[in-house]
Amino acid sequence: MDVLPLLLVFTGLAAGVVGCLGLAERLPRNNVAGVRTPSTMRSDRAFRVANKAAGVPTLTGGGVALAGAVAAWLLPTEEGALTAVIVAVAGMLALTILGGVMGVRAVRTAAGQEPDPPTG
Repeated sequence: MDVLPLLLVFTGLAAGVVGCLGLAERLPRNNVAGVRTPSTMRSDRAFRVANKAAGVPTLTGGGVALAGAVAAWLLPTEEGALTAVIVAVAGMLALTILGGVMGVRAVRTAAGQEPDPPTG
């Protein structure tokens, strides 16, 4: 069971680095990390704007993953550790998806387009 928390540590650190670089507008446009949609990949400026907007949720998602890894290591039962891993992965995914949505909306707003209205 020690492998899953270790994977969470690495993914949490990676998300944290991407979030920090995005916030600092130092994440270069690439095909691996950051918000990579057609609208954000159009230019370096669009990529910077999107990843700055996505920085806080992405960084927070990394923190959730790290906290889940620590919880998994500290919990006394395998079931508790697995639950911590599942909750941490779900939280990290939700936050990084939120960051992507925020990034795309920021690019649309910066380009003068109206963001999509909320549905529901």
